[in-house]
Amino acid sequence: MKDYNLVDIILPLAIADVYTYRIPLANPSPLTSAALGTADIGKRVLVPLGKKSIIGIIYRPHEGTLPKHVKVRDVVQIIDQTPIVTAQQLHLWEWLSQYYMCTMGEVLAAALPSEIIDDNYAAAICQYISLPPTLLDHHAQEALLSSFGRAKKQEQLFRTFLDLAQGQWQVERRVLLESSGVSGAILRLLIDKGIFLEEEHPISRLRRYSGAIGSPHPLDTQQQNAANAIRQAWQDKNVVLLHGVTSSGKTEVYIHLIEEALQKGKQVLYLVPEIALTTQLTERLQAVFGSQLVVYHSRFSNAERVEIYNEVRGERGDEKSKVILGARSAIFLPFRDLGLIIVDEEHEPSYKQQDPAPRYHARSTAIMMAGWYGAKVLLGTATPSVESYHNATSGKYGLVEMKERFQGLQLPRITIVDLQRQYHRKEMYGHFSDPLVLRMREELSKGKQVILFQNRRGYAPFLQCSDCGSVPKCPNCDVSLTLHKAHHALVCHSCGHSIVAPQRCPSCQGEYRTHGFGTERLEEEISALFPHAHVARMDLDSTRRKDSHQRIIDSFSAHKVDILIGTQMVTKGLHFDDVSLVAVLQADMLLNKPDFRSCEHAFHMLEQVSGRAGRKGDKGEVIIQTFDPKNPVFDYLKKHDYLSLYEQQIAERQLFHFPPFYRLIIFTLKHRDEQRLNAAVTLLRERLEQTFGPRVSGIITPSVARVHNMHILQLRLTIEATANIHRAKSLVREHMAYVVQQSAAKGTIITPDIDPL
Repeated sequence: MKDYNLVDIILPLAIADVYTYRIPLANPSPLTSAALGTADIGKRVLVPLGKKSIIGIIYRPHEGTLPKHVKVRDVVQIIDQTPIVTAQQLHLWEWLSQYYMCTMGEVLAAALPSEIIDDNYAAAICQYISLPPTLLDHHAQEALLSSFGRAKKQEQLFRTFLDLAQGQWQVERRVLLESSGVSGAILRLLIDKGIFLEEEHPISRLRRYSGAIGSPHPLDTQQQNAANAIRQAWQDKNVVLLHGVTSSGKTEVYIHLIEEALQKGKQVLYLVPEIALTTQLTERLQAVFGSQLVVYHSRFSNAERVEIYNEVRGERGDEKSKVILGARSAIFLPFRDLGLIIVDEEHEPSYKQQDPAPRYHARSTAIMMAGWYGAKVLLGTATPSVESYHNATSGKYGLVEMKERFQGLQLPRITIVDLQRQYHRKEMYGHFSDPLVLRMREELSKGKQVILFQNRRGYAPFLQCSDCGSVPKCPNCDVSLTLHKAHHALVCHSCGHSIVAPQRCPSCQGEYRTHGFGTERLEEEISALFPHAHVARMDLDSTRRKDSHQRIIDSFSAHKVDILIGTQMVTKGLHFDDVSLVAVLQADMLLNKPDFRSCEHAFHMLEQVSGRAGRKGDKGEVIIQTFDPKNPVFDYLKKHDYLSLYEQQIAERQLFHFPPFYRLIIFTLKHRDEQRLNAAVTLLRERLEQTFGPRVSGIITPSVARVHNMHILQLRLTIEATANIHRAKSLVREHMAYVVQQSAAKGTIITPDIDPL
């Protein structure tokens, strides 16, 4: 009989496989004593790796036998009494690893808060002051108060305690000292005398809602019909697409469906693509679901994320954390009984993780994980992705549509401004056309608010010497440095490299001129044009601090801000009653991307930003400035005609072999040495062509061909949607493994991106 068990452990590293360790059954060491529990799947363990120790997750019992020459090392410590990773989570990790061609270790590193992996989480502690049993009686308290005599500070502190305690006989130490105005030395004296007891208790870092809770608003006819149709569609389909125009009242439908799931004892995951969207939505959901709602996203500290993780898996045994509102990373939480997943703004590219691995799409992942929980999925949007609408119209998903705005509000009118004509006539105020400035003045004079959208942050995309024409570039990347005037800095938006903005060209001492514009420059120009208006900016630079989104949105909602300038953060999901005018300053940035999805993405963005106008009362207006006013996208926008856009796009996709009829894999190869990189990409292309033939593209040089001093080249593999994708990926892995083992390509990093956006 063997005296040990072999288990496979997932380590949070980009290693190609799991590691096998031994857990002794007899004569355990002090570190593996019975008090530490058994080696159950999903528990954390401390294991040796090289000369160090590392924490991993027990994945499964090791099957089969190991070669005799393989030395298996012992697990050092079983950390958890109960598993912290569920069986459903491990199913999800396996699928992510296989589908997105990454390692289980990479998935683990993304899925768990780092303080869980490192086992350095410490609960927040609060100090409390309480009374000993002998002083809980009212008569004993009165006798003590009479005995203080001339010790007025001690008496004052004790009386303050009684006032604050209100019969609970426990007061937070900080509150007691602040309320009494007495020093800590006096408090310490009473503790030493045995009059007070000092205790420490763990407290939650999470801010819980404690306000009034009401019922959901009644649904109007369109909303009720949509909710009924969704329930009916769920009888046959696990996934339903809700296509509702902007401001049609989709969120209220969500709320009613969430309430029904909670009544069945289920948990609900509500995904949004942007952290900014959680701000207004949190208040709306808390008004109905109270403290059952928890928000989860990357702006929380690691310790806060650990607490949410533990609450969602029910560690405390309470009924909190029933509705989880979060960005894409919320799919990794350990749900106990998930019944409904809502993917709001399902078309959004933000749902796709770019770096690091796993490069997953949260919408696709949510649909897969719902199957393991027996949950239903609702995809909601005003502008469905081509893939989702194709799945809905072909019968794979259910389809429900809401074609009218709530309470009969009209969709905003779209005005296209020809910038070429405006510049030719000299009818521009900086980067603002004459028609836009005129309309802004009219709306602001009525007490209305304006949103300005420019999807580029900073002051100017680059500087250029007026004499020699040189442009300051990043030393690590093939990109120009962006001017951030407020910080007097030039910043690389690829790697973060930053330098002090020079006054003159270091080569010829010529003067620099700015080219292009970002949100920071718009803020400066608009403040000069409208000196009496209150202006705010919402972009990555202005929202780096925690809760900064909340402060900006609250100020705009409270009408403390008249004009809000922002990047895509301001384009979707936000509701402001008094916004009557929305402007897109440079639509050509969206239209002219070298991507087969550029037309679709431009329509999505412009239609979503237009939805911020006229959400209450008068019909809103959207002014779009462009050098290409005849672009067909604007014809679809003017009519808010998604269906015509879809029909045009789906025909092109089929003709040119793009999704949803074909699957794409983009291979990104990186190396510091261009020669080795060229050798690697040539070899990989040859190997792929042997298997896949003309489905392999030529070598692609990306628009940014060097980042962090790593040269970059790409290949694209196109595979029919009906093909065996698992077999194809298996062959791809073999070719990648072969290439990186060749001496000519040594050190090359090959990263596959499945279903790229």
